[in-house]
Amino acid sequence: MKNSTSRAWTRLVPALTAPAAPRRRGAALALLAAVALASGCAPETASKTAPATPAAAASSASVPSASASTGAQDPAAEPTPASAPAATPELFGTEFQAAPEHDWSKGRPPPFEGVLRGWLTDVDDNGVAEYRPIRFVQRGGEDGHFDGPEEGDVVRYLAPIAEDVRFLADSGCDGASQTYDKATSLGTESCSRQTLIDNVREAASLTGVEGLHRPALITTENGRITKVVEIFWQGGG
Repeated sequence: MKNSTSRAWTRLVPALTAPAAPRRRGAALALLAAVALASGCAPETASKTAPATPAAAASSASVPSASASTGAQDPAAEPTPASAPAATPELFGTEFQAAPEHDWSKGRPPPFEGVLRGWLTDVDDNGVAEYRPIRFVQRGGEDGHFDGPEEGDVVRYLAPIAEDVRFLADSGCDGASQTYDKATSLGTESCSRQTLIDNVREAASLTGVEGLHRPALITTENGRITKVVEIFWQGGG
């Protein structure tokens, strides 16, 4: 807009304008430049006066911040599933928890990393436990009960019970008392690893009586069972 206005004004200048005027203006500019040089005031460089270009701004934004250079952990770097157990499942959930990434055709099943609502169904002489997911089934006015996978279902997991496993029983270490939190239905009495193993083996010796397996939240971290918290309910199993 400024350029078009200047050109229009030039066309309206009378023809009688003295031609020397532009020369006097040029001489004045030359004189001012000479004075500036004589006083030692050099013009600032373009790098100091020119505004930053979008490319320069992008380049500046890409420079790491001070916090990044100090070795602070990148918040986007999430821990691996093996070191970050899954969130606690619903205690009386009606669906089996799934692990679709498991390949059940490869024989020895891998552990379920995280917190599984399940049963410990057996323990071998090396302390390696087999455990399976369970779900809660409610029928009519009954109290309901926990169910495991159907007979012949290959969904099961194997993992050694950690030497320092935390076992919280809902009926005492002797199985003869109620030791659970009524607000959460979770066991509260801390019992030994051997007590846990003995309980599992006792239930496993009674073939076909699934109700004797203790429903629990089973936490597996880095391939080891580190915590077992029994779930209390009126039906028992």
